[in-house]
Amino acid sequence: MTVTVERIDPMSDVGRNLFEGSSNEQIARYGRDGGRKLEALADPNVVFVAALLNGTPVGCGSVVPLEGDTGELSRIYVAAEARRNGVGRAILAALEAEARSRYKRLVLETGTEQEESMHLYATTGYRPIPCWGKSADNPRSRCYEKMLI
Repeated sequence: MTVTVERIDPMSDVGRNLFEGSSNEQIARYGRDGGRKLEALADPNVVFVAALLNGTPVGCGSVVPLEGDTGELSRIYVAAEARRNGVGRAILAALEAEARSRYKRLVLETGTEQEESMHLYATTGYRPIPCWGKSADNPRSRCYEKMLI
């Protein structure tokens, strides 16, 4: 299995399809899609990537400017049929590489229904932090950070 990750336009057909998969996953797990909207990821300051498994798009993720020297990982998603092939780790590594020239710190929010995501973050150097904003009081939210320097 060959995993590649490349920066793409989130408004492209591939970007839209991957984003839709991410939204559908949120709805299936939580009953709603509480994440960023696709149009917000088209901002030129946002890095949006697609992961391909043997040439087929199977995942995505983004880094969004938050405040100061902090970026937020958002919309990291791997299609169910492609999981356990290193796709999530490849997306995370690519986003971190892109972020290193812009940010000192990355943060993210995930949910309690995404145990595989929490495991990925815990095993790649992210540490739990208090949640912020709309997630601050949500008992189903889990937030993490990683210093890049």
